[in-house]
Amino acid sequence: MLQQGDSSLPTNEEKADENNGSPQSPHARKSARELIAIIDQQDRQLSNLHTHIHKTNVIRSSLEQAADIADLGHAIWDDQLDRDIYVSDVMAKIHGMDVATYLEKISSLEAYALLVVEEDREAYLAYESQVEHQSAHSDSFVEYRVRIPNGQIRHLKQQTRLLPTEEGIGPQYLIVMQDLTKARQAEEGLRKGQEALSNSVALLRLSAKIANIGHAIWNYDLNTYSEVSEEWAGIFGYEQSEFLNKFATFEADLELVDPADRQRYLDYYNSEEDLDIEYKIVRRDGEIRHVYQLYHYDGANPSQAFVTLQDITERKRTEANLIQSSKMITLGEMAAGMAHELNQPLNAINIAAENISQQAARGRADVPDHILKKIDRIKEQVFRASSITDQMRIFGREAKEKSYAFDLKDAVNNVVELMEPQLKLDEIKISVEPLANQIMIWGHQIRLEQVLLNLVANANFAIKSGGKIQKMLSIAVSQESESWVTLSVSDTGAGIPEGALKRIFEPFYTTKDVGVGTGLGLSVSFGIVHDMGGNMIAENTAQGARISVELPIIKA
Repeated sequence: MLQQGDSSLPTNEEKADENNGSPQSPHARKSARELIAIIDQQDRQLSNLHTHIHKTNVIRSSLEQAADIADLGHAIWDDQLDRDIYVSDVMAKIHGMDVATYLEKISSLEAYALLVVEEDREAYLAYESQVEHQSAHSDSFVEYRVRIPNGQIRHLKQQTRLLPTEEGIGPQYLIVMQDLTKARQAEEGLRKGQEALSNSVALLRLSAKIANIGHAIWNYDLNTYSEVSEEWAGIFGYEQSEFLNKFATFEADLELVDPADRQRYLDYYNSEEDLDIEYKIVRRDGEIRHVYQLYHYDGANPSQAFVTLQDITERKRTEANLIQSSKMITLGEMAAGMAHELNQPLNAINIAAENISQQAARGRADVPDHILKKIDRIKEQVFRASSITDQMRIFGREAKEKSYAFDLKDAVNNVVELMEPQLKLDEIKISVEPLANQIMIWGHQIRLEQVLLNLVANANFAIKSGGKIQKMLSIAVSQESESWVTLSVSDTGAGIPEGALKRIFEPFYTTKDVGVGTGLGLSVSFGIVHDMGGNMIAENTAQGARISVELPIIKA
């Protein structure tokens, strides 16, 4: 029996509705709820879809902006149609076209290949032929250049990947392309800048080497070198690393300074005002060289200084030669006048002495024998004085006669022929290197013979007074280039005193005893050689001494 109010029983209204057909059944109500749920779910899915589409559009917009900034273009290539079916604005812009023009002109792979620079075309086509065998995840790429319609060259980087497609479509490929032109231009500019810098450094080093200039960095806190260049070490005769190891302290470095200049260098080092100095150094081989040193202080780093050093030895020699030439020019201007003035009283003395001798010989004058001997000595000294004035005239005479070309061999042979008998009498062996080739010199042959006669006579005297058993005189000719020849006379004498080497070509300077040498022979020779455009060098050898004459060669 049912209790009143039991909900499981239909009410009268429900019965009436059921009878009338208007009330909903439970099944109908369930179907409506399910439908509402489906609609709500679709609404939510539609909302999510709108959100996804919005996010996708934002991402696409960002990607397009990034692609534009990075000069990234993309296209879709359909292999079956053999053309692009989609091209981005950036892709067309990279090739100097708009999208419509690009799609019209690039109608096939062959059409695009014509844009590729000829030197890169083979590599590009090889890449395209390999793409169909690559997977969708391949990271391979190709770089090449294209010539766009306005004639400009663009550097491109391309990567192609296979796209998944429905059956019967494709295959299709996604092409991503980046314009590297600005990057490559920047790289080329950097490369040229680096090359220019490298060339500048090389030129600076070459200039420093030619000018004998080295540099170093001196650290005052550590009292040592922080760095020295190869040229710096080379000036002292050392390798770079060897110099840094050997002269790591100021005390060791000071040993390189010539003792005569050491105190002056110390004063310079301790001075806060003097920035440059000229002084002498002692090289590794013991040679004395002249150098010029200059300090450059770094205001930002007062603990160190940049130091440059130049070997000025050759400049000093040139200056000395210029001074010597100037002195000889001055002496030459005086010599002719002095010779003329001296010859007049000498001629008078000689005539008077000769007259007394003749009167005594004829018995017209009673002159004691000891007086006659003194008169003979007077005539001898007059002759000697006349010889000196004659050499002075030659020394001061301007070579007005025209120069001409002559063979050096002829001058050497004439001197050897003239001096060989005297050398044999003095038991001196003469060695002459034969001259096989003709060597033409511009000047005066007789004057060059005078130079060579003077050198041979000096060598003869040095050998006879040297006291050595081996008595040999050598005449040699060497040609180290097409432009210069060296004629040298060597002897086995005692050599030239070191102090005399620097003064050997000075007028009236002689190493011979008083009354033996005039001191003009080598000076006259130096002037003659100088007029011919050459130079003379005196030096000692292991056997004795050698004087060399350097002369320019002319083409025959």
